[in-house]
Amino acid sequence: MLFTETCSIKINLTLRVLGAREDGYHDIYSLFWRLRSPEALEISVPSPDDELRVTGADIPGENILSRVQRHIRGVCGDGSFPGVSMRLHKLLPVGSGVGAGSGNAAALLRWFGRVRHATSLGGDVPGMASLGADVAFLASGRDLALAHGVGDLLDGLDGSLPLSAVICFPEWASYTARAYASLDAYRRARGMGPPMDEVRSRVEALSVLNSLRNENKLGILPNDFISCLSEYESCYNTLYEVFDKNGSIAWGLCGSGSACFALFRRKDAGFAIPGLTEALSREESSRFQWLRQILVVE
Repeated sequence: MLFTETCSIKINLTLRVLGAREDGYHDIYSLFWRLRSPEALEISVPSPDDELRVTGADIPGENILSRVQRHIRGVCGDGSFPGVSMRLHKLLPVGSGVGAGSGNAAALLRWFGRVRHATSLGGDVPGMASLGADVAFLASGRDLALAHGVGDLLDGLDGSLPLSAVICFPEWASYTARAYASLDAYRRARGMGPPMDEVRSRVEALSVLNSLRNENKLGILPNDFISCLSEYESCYNTLYEVFDKNGSIAWGLCGSGSACFALFRRKDAGFAIPGLTEALSREESSRFQWLRQILVVE
């Protein structure tokens, strides 16, 4: 039997890093928004052996789907997860910050939840954070959540946003461990402490959410990792100017990764987004050669 699972990604509408923990991770406070990914996961059962084929983009190292299989078998027992043949259509680059790998993992978890007659696995599988900080959110099925801890503790929020998004992926990547190390070094060099505590981070996130629900223009959204990409600062600033000129109401960086996004009112998206993509294409030869991929989510 063949199953096709759609995958999800997320963008961080706010992201504050509250400080390093004793276990080597960092506490964060972030406003997550889930979006549909162009990637898909095909699962064929029964299969005499586990098989994973990946088409499209290359994935360095072990694929997160193999880790999910081992994790489930370790938590639920070796006989809980049948042999499966999987094919992943991988279209988004790694190190971009949209949680595409976590979205692949969440798709497999949701499928497993259905075959086990469970309604949801979001947050119910022990140690899910070890698979990726975004997995719990993307497996939860919610469109919006306030994420804290390492991103695995979720306060679900009702509804979604009346907005469309354009996500721009540059040629370079920003990997999680390196990004956090760079942020720690940046703060130490300047004698800085954590910029906000959890209470103020929550107030900020809810204020941003309220403004976006009302379709107010905000400009750049708060993300502590912006300072870590200073070597590419002029590239991002040039792109943000184009976002602004083409009707975006808010823009920002995708998590701790390299991709950035622009948000548009849906009533304006029909002309604003084509205008933006045309502008980027028209100016690509001079200013945007570093853009690798553009994704429109409406």
